[in-house]
Amino acid sequence: MQETRSNPVRDDLYHAYEGWKGWSSPFTFTADEDTYFRGECRGLKIAGAQVFEIGFGFGSFLAWAIEQGASVAGSEANVAALQAAQEHGIELLPANLETVAEQHRNRFDTVVGFDVFEHFTVSEITSRLVALALMIKIGGHLILRFPNAQSPFGLAPQNGDPTHKSALSRDVFELLIQETGFEIVRYGGSYRIGGGGLARSIVRDVRGVLRGTIGAFLNFVYATNIPYDPVVVIVLRHHGSRGE
Repeated sequence: MQETRSNPVRDDLYHAYEGWKGWSSPFTFTADEDTYFRGECRGLKIAGAQVFEIGFGFGSFLAWAIEQGASVAGSEANVAALQAAQEHGIELLPANLETVAEQHRNRFDTVVGFDVFEHFTVSEITSRLVALALMIKIGGHLILRFPNAQSPFGLAPQNGDPTHKSALSRDVFELLIQETGFEIVRYGGSYRIGGGGLARSIVRDVRGVLRGTIGAFLNFVYATNIPYDPVVVIVLRHHGSRGE
């Protein structure tokens, strides 16, 4: 199935996305990003693995994965990002993964999508999940980060980007992964890094305590048991599907 883009305004926004996001220094990563990627990818195969990133942006994760010893590939919609990837010798796959899924059947150990699935419609997400179920090895993982649609604190990251199309949460994915061969193995707020000096660490700790307190209060008031972090991460494991 070919991905169609019927909104020319959105295409123009993607064309200028790197300037708006402030992307610079393609395919490099900072010390904080190193800590974050290690924390977020805990328990996932990276070293010596086949790793694919959907929507790699300016490539900080792929650069980090390469340094860990991974063989990498990526997909992206932004022209400047694609040009940077070509200059760094990154293998590129088309954004509409459905067209190449069969060619890459059972290839990848780990697939990453940081801040990307909210840019797809629900039908596109469903098609991508089916494609990824072909591309990811049995026992491999798909890790996704997105604004938390179940939290009032997720409104800012969700609505602050005009290219977002879908509101996502664990409940949404529980429906979308039916019959794909994926199961949820981890879900919660994005990994919190420390460091940056004493003052910065104290501010981070205070914010974390306040967020945790507010979340616990809201769960009590509404009789729920969900994370209220503004951004959440879900990890799906591929255990097999009807197509295997």
